[in-house]
Amino acid sequence: MEPARTQKTLAKIGYVLLNIQSTERVVKRVIQIAMPHERHVLASLQEKLSASDIERPLGAFLTELRKRAELHKEVDALLKRFLLRRNVFIHNISQPEGWSLQNDAGLGVIDQQLKELLADSKEVRVLFLGLLHAWKVQVDVETTEEEKAAFEAVAGKYEGGILSRRWGDV
Repeated sequence: MEPARTQKTLAKIGYVLLNIQSTERVVKRVIQIAMPHERHVLASLQEKLSASDIERPLGAFLTELRKRAELHKEVDALLKRFLLRRNVFIHNISQPEGWSLQNDAGLGVIDQQLKELLADSKEVRVLFLGLLHAWKVQVDVETTEEEKAAFEAVAGKYEGGILSRRWGDV
């Protein structure tokens, strides 16, 4: 087996780690900003961003999101799948059967694992950037081109919308 392929795989693992960390930050910030607890709805943006709960695990944020909003079933499935794949990657990267850095078959398993996680990470990030765009438009805050493109990418994808806010339930 060629060492260059192993090196490329290790580099890809590093890239995927940075990518999912970026996605996690986007998810957490958008939930803080656009889907705050009812008691924080009128808080300033600075107060929302300085909340100490940013250090909480991603799973806790997604649980809170489900309490605050009714999610489209495909969005909920995506978030569950992303969290599961992310947790395997972070906590037990070699869990998938056949995972190995020592042979071509094992590198193929790793490549598939990384490909699936990266695709989910990108889709989740686009979804939340689209939600941020929608919130910014609602509150008359200037949006970025990236947020606008994300919104357009998900706007018609989910029949009935991505989520609906639950008021009084949180």
